[in-house]
Parts: sequence; structure tokens; C-alpha cells
Amino acid sequence: MGPERPAPAAAVAHRTLNVRRYRHRMLARRRLVLVGAVVALVVGAAACSNRRSSVEKNPRTGSATASSVNGVDELTISAGSDYRFHPSTVTVGPGRLRIVLHNTEKPGQGAPHNLQVGGLSAASVPLVAAGQTRQLTFTAPTPGRYRFVCTIHQAQGQTGTLVVTGS
Repeated sequence: MGPERPAPAAAVAHRTLNVRRYRHRMLARRRLVLVGAVVALVVGAAACSNRRSSVEKNPRTGSATASSVNGVDELTISAGSDYRFHPSTVTVGPGRLRIVLHNTEKPGQGAPHNLQVGGLSAASVPLVAAGQTRQLTFTAPTPGRYRFVCTIHQAQGQTGTLVVTGS
């Protein structure tokens, strides 16, 4: 005679117990995966937050007023590894304006920067490589405040304000 087979009710109870154990293990694994994913998201967000806050710790730098050179208002704005414009607020009068953008990073080591005045398609200094300088001459818009940005580093906070006076 062979081994004794469990009665049908006992077999059902045994299978039910195995199914419950299996489900319990699967739920435990899912919880573990979920907890791991949440921890990874929190750590990742904290890392991004720390990087962003270190950039945002760099304050906006002062203001400057353009000086007239041969009838054209001229100002120099610097940009470098801190992802800020120096100065970040510039004041100009109406008329012709020349913006000189100087990238202060060491040649071959730093990121390029540009400058785009919001709402003015003609007011854009193209990419300036590390250690280089480029300029733009255009007619200042109507009096008001205009935001300018480095389109590459805008997310890092590289922005400024162009103030055009009425006289």
C-alpha cells in the first residue's frame, strides 16, 4: 500500500493555508518594494533640493546704471560658474543700448552663457564661451522692467532685470 492520502477536507485546508502564506509573502514583498521606492524618491528629492538650494544660496548681485559711450548707453554684465549675472539689475535710458556679456570662467573649463531679454526677440546675446566676451546693440524698449535670462541656466536662477527709465 502507498502512502496515505489526506482526506479531501484536510487537503483543501492545507491548500488554503498555503495560499494564505503565499499571499502574505507577496504582500510583504510589495510593501518592501513600495517602502524602497518611497525612500529612493525622498533621498532623490533631498539630493535635488540640496543642489538647487546651494545654487539659490548665491544672492542676486547689485545693480548698475549704463554709461554713455559715443551716444550709446553701454554696460557690461558678467556671468560665471555661480549661474548669476553680475550685476543682476541694470538701469538704462531710452535709445541705443549696448550690452557686453563677459563669461568669467576659465577658457576650456566652464559652461557657455547667453542673455535673452524677455519679449524682445532682437535683444539676445548669443552663446559666450568661457573666457570670451560678446556684445549686442539694440534700441531699448519702452520704459518698464524687463526680465533677462541665460536660456541655458534659467532653471538654476540665472536671471536679471533690465529697467528702462522714461528719460
